Amino acid sequence: LIYLGAIIPRLHYGIDICNWWTIWSEKDLKKGVYLYPIRVGWQTVLEINNKNFYTQVLEGNEKHEHYPGYRCQVGLKFSDIEKASSPAITSLYRHICQNNNTNFSGPQVLGWDDPYMLEQSLTDIEFRPFLIKIDKYNIYITALGCPSTGNADEVEAGVGYTAMLTGEHLGKRAIYIQRIDLDGCHIEIYQDGVSKYHYTGTTPNEVWKASKKLKKFRGTELFGLEHPLTHQVLLAKQIPKCDETYWHNKNIMNHLYNHFLHSHTISNIQWHKFLLIGKIVQ
Repeated sequence: LIYLGAIIPRLHYGIDICNWWTIWSEKDLKKGVYLYPIRVGWQTVLEINNKNFYTQVLEGNEKHEHYPGYRCQVGLKFSDIEKASSPAITSLYRHICQNNNTNFSGPQVLGWDDPYMLEQSLTDIEFRPFLIKIDKYNIYITALGCPSTGNADEVEAGVGYTAMLTGEHLGKRAIYIQRIDLDGCHIEIYQDGVSKYHYTGTTPNEVWKASKKLKKFRGTELFGLEHPLTHQVLLAKQIPKCDETYWHNKNIMNHLYNHFLHSHTISNIQWHKFLLIGKIVQ
C-alpha cells in the first residue's frame, strides 16, 4: 500500500454510494453486511519482472465521471482509465511485456483480498455503511442521524437517518433516497443522477403510502428500520459513554446512571457521590 487515499462525502455518502462501497467476500445480504470503501487515491505497487506497477483509484472513468476509475502506471507509461481494476493492470502489462496470455486480478493487486489492507481502508471513517436485502431490493444504510427523543414507527432512529434503496421506476433503474428529517420522512427518486420525484410523510409508512410504490412492503421495512442489523447498530449508538474527564458533570452522569444503574439500585441512593468515591478509590 503506497497511498491510503480519501473518503469523499459527496461520493461515499451520496447517490452513488453503491459504486464506492463494496463487499470483498461472500456474505448473506439478508442478514446484513458491513461495507468496505473504495477510497479515492488508494494506490498499491506490484513488482513484476523488475518493474513496479502502480495501480490507483481515481474519481471518474470513461463511462461515468462520478464512478471509480482505475489506472496503472509503470515509469512514464499509463494505462487508460478503466471502469474496473483488472483491465487497467492487465492491459498495461501486456503492452509493456508483450504478453497477451496473462491476466491479473485487479482487486487482488489493490490488496482487497488482504484482511490487513481492508482494515486500513476503514481508517478515519466516522460511519461505516452497511447493506441489507429486503426481498430483491438492496438497501444501503448510509447515516443513523442524531439521537431523537421521539421515534420513527416505534424504532428509535434519529433525525438525519438515511437509507438508499436501489430499484426501478417506470422500467428504468432508480435510486430511492429515504430520509428522516425534522419535518417528517422523505423519499426522493433519482434517475441518471437527477432527482425526479419527491414525497413526504409523517412516518416511513406514511411516506411510502404517499408514493404509491412497493405497496406490499411496510415503509419501516424499506427504510431498513425493521432489520436486526439496523436495530443492533442503533442500539450501540444509543448506549451512552463517558470517560473520567467528565465524571464531575452531573447531567452526563445522570444520563449514564439512568441507562445502566437506575433499575438495579434503591431509589434514595446518592449515586453521584458513590461514583465519585469510586473514582477516588481507583
